[in-house]
Amino acid sequence: MDKDTITLRTKTWIVDENKDTLFGAGQLKILETIERTGSISAAAKEMKMGYRSMWGRIRKVEQRTGKSLLIRHKGGSDGGRSELTEDAKLMVSRFKALQQRIDDAAQDIFHAIYFPE
Repeated sequence: MDKDTITLRTKTWIVDENKDTLFGAGQLKILETIERTGSISAAAKEMKMGYRSMWGRIRKVEQRTGKSLLIRHKGGSDGGRSELTEDAKLMVSRFKALQQRIDDAAQDIFHAIYFPE
């Protein structure tokens, strides 16, 4: 095994007291895709998810956290659009920072155990 070519992969998600998922990689990807595409419908299509399924996952996070994640603008001839609330943007940035720190720490621990110097 070569220390420079082998890495450890981790998966992180946040759960509540009932072990229900509050936020994880799936929710992160949904919010980032909505932010980039500007709509739930376009995000669902891009991610090959049903609109109702995506909306249901968003609502679950909103209910479990007590935070609104989207500002929805009803559409006219151009259709509607959605944007992330400040709470959602904070959730995204904090989760990405958390994931990066966990990945970095896990890699350090992995190398210390598998490749002690």
